[in-house]
Amino acid sequence: MTQQETPQEPITVLYCIDNAYLRQAGIALASLLASAPRARFEVVIAAFERDRQQSRAVFAPVLARHGNCTLRYVDLDGDLFRDLPVTRNFSRSIYTRLILARFIEPQQRRLLYLDADTIVCRDVTPLWQADLGEATLGAVPDHFRLAPATIGFADDEPYFNSGLLLIDMARWRERDCERRIFDVLARRGDELPWADQDALNIALRGEVHFLDLAWNWQPRCADVPAAFLGLDQAAYRTRRAKPSLVHYTTSFKPWNAAYRVHYSGLFFAAARASRIPPEYLPARQPTRGLGQQLMQLKTRLRWHAPDTFRAMRRLFRPSAAAAMYRAGPSD
Repeated sequence: MTQQETPQEPITVLYCIDNAYLRQAGIALASLLASAPRARFEVVIAAFERDRQQSRAVFAPVLARHGNCTLRYVDLDGDLFRDLPVTRNFSRSIYTRLILARFIEPQQRRLLYLDADTIVCRDVTPLWQADLGEATLGAVPDHFRLAPATIGFADDEPYFNSGLLLIDMARWRERDCERRIFDVLARRGDELPWADQDALNIALRGEVHFLDLAWNWQPRCADVPAAFLGLDQAAYRTRRAKPSLVHYTTSFKPWNAAYRVHYSGLFFAAARASRIPPEYLPARQPTRGLGQQLMQLKTRLRWHAPDTFRAMRRLFRPSAAAAMYRAGPSD
């Protein structure tokens, strides 16, 4: 089978949410299905506190438009993960992917996990068919995890972002990954800044096949030099212009700060194309006040003149620039 052929098996996809991200998950799913109209998908939504009426309003139009998907809900016990650390930005739902083997059928060979704050821009079939070798999972490097020594990693040791995981389910089960990850959380959970993601990286150290950055492209990737991401200029320009999947990391999202987030237009375009009723779509917040307007101009400068912006940042905020760019003055 070539990478361009439609796989015979359905692509099994998991989203893990609480009710706060239900609408975003609907838009994420719509973008996934629209990007690969010839593929077949089996999608699982594992959710805390799911509003069933809102679920029907959000997902029914998406499924009606795209006939290549079946959808199954897994409603989670409200007491699950009560003893694990949460923050203002990270709810209990971040831990749901760690127990995925409990609600993914044993015969399913692979699983593609996606965060709900993602937009898929390219057919995921080649990703689904990626050769993982002997690895437990495939994931994309995260170059923004500063100070890796805090979790025992060397400065040059690869670390992955957990917003996209391509998992070999047989190896996940055989290697007892769930227990190993929760062992890390039990021993070190309170000291891990990115609790579940750090635990995944620690527990699965050496068992990860690293995928192309285009498959988990964070908006802030558009602001750093190519060298920061380990790319040459041509590869960087290609991925910056046409990422395969955009992952809106950090607390700034298109629906709460579009004026400062690159690729916000992709999110709202996917929302409009989803056919989800407008009253259930996150709205683009208007840019109000001088501060927000200046931030919008700054965001445009970051996008259209990144070299100029980085030079200004090195001049006026040298410590921040050194930490962010990890590159010399000429890079």
